[in-house]
Amino acid sequence: MIAILWDASHIWGYLLLHAVRSTGIPFRVLKGLDIAQTGLSGKMLMVPGGSARRKAEALGTAGMEEVRRFVRKGGHYAGFCGGAGLALAGSLGLCPWKRDGMTDRLQHLVSGHFSCSLAEGHPLVPSDLAGTTALLPVWWPGRFNEPENADGVEVLARYRAPGPDLYVADLPYASMPSDILAEWNAMYGVTLRPSLLDGRPCVVSGDYGKGSWLLSYSHLETPADFPGSEQAGAWLLHILRSWCDSSLTMTALPALSFDALPVLWEDAVLLSAKARLQKLIALAGELGLLFPRNRWLLGWRSGVPGAQFNSLNAALSTTLSLPPDTCRLHIWKEKRNDFEKAFALFAQGARSWLLARRLADTLADSAPGMLPRELLVDQRSALFGSPMFGGGLSEQLLDMLEDLVCSSSCPAA
Repeated sequence: MIAILWDASHIWGYLLLHAVRSTGIPFRVLKGLDIAQTGLSGKMLMVPGGSARRKAEALGTAGMEEVRRFVRKGGHYAGFCGGAGLALAGSLGLCPWKRDGMTDRLQHLVSGHFSCSLAEGHPLVPSDLAGTTALLPVWWPGRFNEPENADGVEVLARYRAPGPDLYVADLPYASMPSDILAEWNAMYGVTLRPSLLDGRPCVVSGDYGKGSWLLSYSHLETPADFPGSEQAGAWLLHILRSWCDSSLTMTALPALSFDALPVLWEDAVLLSAKARLQKLIALAGELGLLFPRNRWLLGWRSGVPGAQFNSLNAALSTTLSLPPDTCRLHIWKEKRNDFEKAFALFAQGARSWLLARRLADTLADSAPGMLPRELLVDQRSALFGSPMFGGGLSEQLLDMLEDLVCSSSCPAA
């Protein structure tokens, strides 16, 4: 049995859910309060990306201690990005290392694939990848603060070079000519290459009591989108074989398109919300504010709340793909009217904001200041919250949808 800690995971939770569901391994989707109140059982706890701070808050003191107890007594912990940060010193403390900040904001805003060197001779690294260089997906990663003394931590992968689809903010790094990058650096002092990742650890592992942990700033649960990127999924499946089910025969994660997921729950309110969200995304695309990155992810212009659009699309599509069992129907009966009203407000507000944002871009040179930036910021905050920590009306909608996915009494498989 696998437990998945969901809080503050957003689209990254849905990626991990897709990966785990495809294996057929039994699992439960839990929130921090579930763990604090009822504890953990099974072989493995998996923690998707998102905000490490908010995950810690959701667990609380009791939940944090329960996770430590689970691993100390022989359980396994796998954390990706925000789930990796949760396990570091100053939080869960499974790993003695700390998180290292990035003073240059652009150095954090990287997404796509990175070429990484993999360690040899470690049982959690697949034998056919050991000692090689693999393309591993990173989506706005943090950094490990690696001390001179490894302190019992083994480095399983290190960043080496940008991959062929890497973006820095909304700029496709791989498409930028090297002479222009050098010119920008000389003229403006701007360095696009994410050099603060060079040679740094990407995946690490170690022991805690009788248990063990693996922390990855690469999202190994990412579906493959171009040749070579399937190596991350193969690594994730190897970890699941090693820690959960040695009979697992899968060698690759299945492709994913949230919009292509089957609809098993034909609820009029959910279907209407999905259709209205698709219209908003289409409008944002026409305005040049959102653009397709791959089959499951939208890219966005800097300053546009693309992460929230991605998370809402993933949440609605996944919810519609779940069977409407008795438990979910009971939860939905209590939330349906509130969700319908909140989504109507969100759809109208988001449409207005997208058009106003495009107008602001148009007026930026010809009539700067005509549309006050403060007004756009306030509207965005009310609708989408902060870029890092969420909030706003979209967060309320996500919470209602996630209650349908994450209730511990409603198995998600």
